[in-house]
Amino acid sequence: MFTGLVEEEGKIVRVWDVSLGKRIDIKMSLSTNIGDSVLVDGVCLTVENIKDNIATFFLSEETLNRTKFKTHLLPGQYVNLERSMRADAFFGGHIVSGHIDTTGKVKGLIKVGASYKLTITYPRKYNKFLVEKGSIAIDGISLTLNEVKPDWFSVQVIPHTYNITTVKRMKIGYLVNLEFDMIGKYVVKVTEEYLKNARHYKF
Repeated sequence: MFTGLVEEEGKIVRVWDVSLGKRIDIKMSLSTNIGDSVLVDGVCLTVENIKDNIATFFLSEETLNRTKFKTHLLPGQYVNLERSMRADAFFGGHIVSGHIDTTGKVKGLIKVGASYKLTITYPRKYNKFLVEKGSIAIDGISLTLNEVKPDWFSVQVIPHTYNITTVKRMKIGYLVNLEFDMIGKYVVKVTEEYLKNARHYKF
């Protein structure tokens, strides 16, 4: 489990094909051990090997098909990194599982005062999971929804977040991983099931 508070940017230094997936090497300064979970641009991955600040991760076919890594995974690419949440640590951000729901594209990134307005397009079928002032993880970054439309939304990015994450590298059309709020998804699921079967309930 993660919080969406990015610790640093890592850099992909190697990508290679393996049976039913890919492996990647990421250069980073975070202290990790083999078996640790790390959020990589919002995707929960497991450290397979670590040597000289280079960590190796495996990406399964399911991970590749669900995320932007299916088409956007290259040496030299920077990624947001966060280690899994400690039970005795302060909880900032929101609950992030590292399981991507879909991808979106950057529609706009403009400076507004000291902060930045980031606008993302997304598939309309996911609109039910978004509410104004709710939470969303964009490439693993916990952000608050300011505007929500049927196929796009906007968030405000503070200077600190802009400076330590890949937001500063985003351009129009940039592909991002999206994970919608876990609690919201459960609420929608239970409500839909209840309404579908309401005629069977007796009060």
